Amino acid sequence: MQPVSLTIRGDFWDSQIYSGDLILFRADGALSRLNWDASIDHLANSYESIGTALRVAFSDSDLFYNLKVRKVLKDPQIDLIIRAQLEELAALPIEALSRNLRGHLSISDTPFPFLSTDTEVYYNQILAGGDEGLFSIHRSGAGVKSMLHRVHKHHDGRILQVKASNQNTAVAAAAGGDGLFEFAANWKSEELLDNKKRLTPTPCSGCDWAFKSVFGWNSQSSFLASFREETDPQANKKVRRFDKVLHQEQIFEGQGFSLGDDARVWGSQEKVFCISGRELKVLTYQPPISDGRKKSSGGDQNHSFSKMGFKTLNFDASQVVSTGTAPFGTVIELFDRLVVLRSDGEVNEFVGESVHWRVFPRSENYSNQLHIIYEDHIQIVSFVHDYFVDQSQKLLGFARGSDLGKGMSSKKVERSLFN
Repeated sequence: MQPVSLTIRGDFWDSQIYSGDLILFRADGALSRLNWDASIDHLANSYESIGTALRVAFSDSDLFYNLKVRKVLKDPQIDLIIRAQLEELAALPIEALSRNLRGHLSISDTPFPFLSTDTEVYYNQILAGGDEGLFSIHRSGAGVKSMLHRVHKHHDGRILQVKASNQNTAVAAAAGGDGLFEFAANWKSEELLDNKKRLTPTPCSGCDWAFKSVFGWNSQSSFLASFREETDPQANKKVRRFDKVLHQEQIFEGQGFSLGDDARVWGSQEKVFCISGRELKVLTYQPPISDGRKKSSGGDQNHSFSKMGFKTLNFDASQVVSTGTAPFGTVIELFDRLVVLRSDGEVNEFVGESVHWRVFPRSENYSNQLHIIYEDHIQIVSFVHDYFVDQSQKLLGFARGSDLGKGMSSKKVERSLFN
């Protein structure tokens, strides 16, 4: 089952999609916005025979991850209808769909006086990191004239990547030579982020969340800034406490994998990935059991890593520029293309050097999207195959709609905002 794409012409630098709003950061610093859900709904009404496929592909990706809906999809007749719609959608020319989106973008002033290295949207705040530091502005204030006094600065040093957590009310930031930082998020505060902590001084160019812990990496090495859940006897509630830093040699110890001098390692949620030579190796990660469950079950609080499998690649580790992980698979940027190693074992390649790209692993409704920005347009790619993959068994991408990781924290503290 092939992915579906939409394109929007323009000179863009970055993108975010949040709460029905497509936000495009333009190369001149301005913002373009599109009411995404309304636009997709209009498209679906225009193509009635594949309306359900359009909505599921571009604005309601959470629907088929719902466990009750997945049971319904096991009905062969329903499965056949849905697959037929998705295949018909994938066969439509990109331009046929995309022309309906043009002319609906509004343009507003720049919220930040620089081109960001990375952005994020969290609790209705737009976060932007770059050489100048880490900044935020409320989503409703971005684009209002004379808004610069509303921009808050949270960090003075260089920021390469920003990743918000969907479980821990915190933001992780890769700060290059300064290491890996974490900022506590206080959604009631006007400034949103406070209580900055440096988790490790180890150089960090990329990061992602693994339940309550944070993976960090650079081009030579990787590590896990691990946390555990404990009971605070005074407050009688669960608290998240820093444990230790595990380096990649400790993570892969005893796994029968040879990392090699060229190894590139990264992680996300329950998966750890390593490219060495022309092979991608995958471990599964199990976070520590909370202290309350330890007493009742007799378990321990150690982080657990186990070998899951590997995949042979047509490129080697020396060609890797950057990586990302989403439910639909693993994205690897090479010098001349993006490679998507899909959760169903298939591979999609997007040839050409991109300006920027991103996935949305926290999102409820858009986690199946890959945004690729080229010199004169953005390509919004929707992957629909993952709905039909066994989430507990897939090698690539992280699980959706399963019980993996529940013992640590199944409650999503910002669930209503990730839509």
